[in-house]
Amino acid sequence: MSARHSRSVVVSRGSADPCDAHESRGGQLRALLLSELRKLAGEPMVPDVVPLYGVVIVLFSLIYFSLAAMPFLLVRLDIPEVSRLFRGLFSAYFWMVGATGLLATVALAVSGRMAFTGAMLLLAATAMAVRGRVLQLIDGQLAAWQSGDLAAMRRLRMIHWGGMLANIVIIATLASSARFIP
Repeated sequence: MSARHSRSVVVSRGSADPCDAHESRGGQLRALLLSELRKLAGEPMVPDVVPLYGVVIVLFSLIYFSLAAMPFLLVRLDIPEVSRLFRGLFSAYFWMVGATGLLATVALAVSGRMAFTGAMLLLAATAMAVRGRVLQLIDGQLAAWQSGDLAAMRRLRMIHWGGMLANIVIIATLASSARFIP
């Protein structure tokens, strides 16, 4: 066998990794590329601030609802224009939390933070699933008020307080866990 066709295996100094072994002719470049690809496999694909931005966007939508829902405490909900605005606020809130939650889910998934990804996906899915039920409850109480049920406005106010309380709990949970993201 000639020296030209013989294969010699070269192992990098200081490395006992068998993947670092490569052929002397032309294999060095391939081995270098493979070792760089192995290093990249465990690293996130996005900078650390991108998932944090996604969570901050969700927090802004949650805080917006908290601020927008407070003036409804000062007005009567039996006024048709106010009740339409009230229903529209809840409708927009659930869509906004669902959409921004999905955006944050993608940002967290791409960064490799799977526990946060699952939590954010749960928030987005819950907001989208609960939307119809809450709007149905609001519509039911408004219809009950129009048919003469005097307790309907109190029940509508309880839906309002329940939504605000649930939103504050979500804000507190998300804000307290945001420090663990970067």
